[in-house]
Amino acid sequence: METNMAQMQNIYARPVAQASVNERIEFLKRVYGWMTAALLMTVIGAAISIQSGIALKMLSGGWVTTIITFLVWIGLAHVLQKVRHKPMINVLAFAGYALFTGLVVSTLIMVAMLMGQAIAGDSMTYIYQALGLTVAVFGGLTVYTFFTKRDFSFMRGMLITGLIALIVLGIMNMFIQSSIMAMGVSFLGVLIFSGFVLFDTQRIMKQYPVDEHVAGAMTLFLNFVLLFMHILRLVLLFAGNRD
Repeated sequence: METNMAQMQNIYARPVAQASVNERIEFLKRVYGWMTAALLMTVIGAAISIQSGIALKMLSGGWVTTIITFLVWIGLAHVLQKVRHKPMINVLAFAGYALFTGLVVSTLIMVAMLMGQAIAGDSMTYIYQALGLTVAVFGGLTVYTFFTKRDFSFMRGMLITGLIALIVLGIMNMFIQSSIMAMGVSFLGVLIFSGFVLFDTQRIMKQYPVDEHVAGAMTLFLNFVLLFMHILRLVLLFAGNRD
């Protein structure tokens, strides 16, 4: 019995790169299944925030509320990483985090809806545009990562440095309020999180054990949401300039 248990543990401890084709396919199904479920939870969280008036109150709170909410969100992401190896707890924590993410993005979604209604006559037009672009970029980079033989591990240092620069520039522009700088920050964000999609997708496939599909979904979920937020900001900035 102990021998069988040890064999099972060894099987699940293997990284995805060393697993059979069927195990890899099953792993990917679960990763993107959990990720999709989390994105749906985020939509629900955003809808609740907007419908209940929370998003409007957050907008009224200005940059102080934005920074506090963002810091709480980042802090919860670290908590999420601490429990990613714990069965069931990681699922519940992931669901709660996805709902809170909906609260975080709800202010941007609300601004996009108001601008869409005012400029294009359709509150959802810019959201759909940004979502379509995000799916295309995320999907294209994911497929490229699956088939390329390139090693993206060298990107780690550059991505972390870029992320720090992105945060600093974003905070600076809260005070400067420059539309040109906002566009530059958003474009930089798209580049950085596109890089994270490449880096993290390959890292998950090479380093994650076959039973850590929830942990893999957590990582890619964050990449998708952050990529979407920066693409949506770009879409809104271009729409505002055209108007």
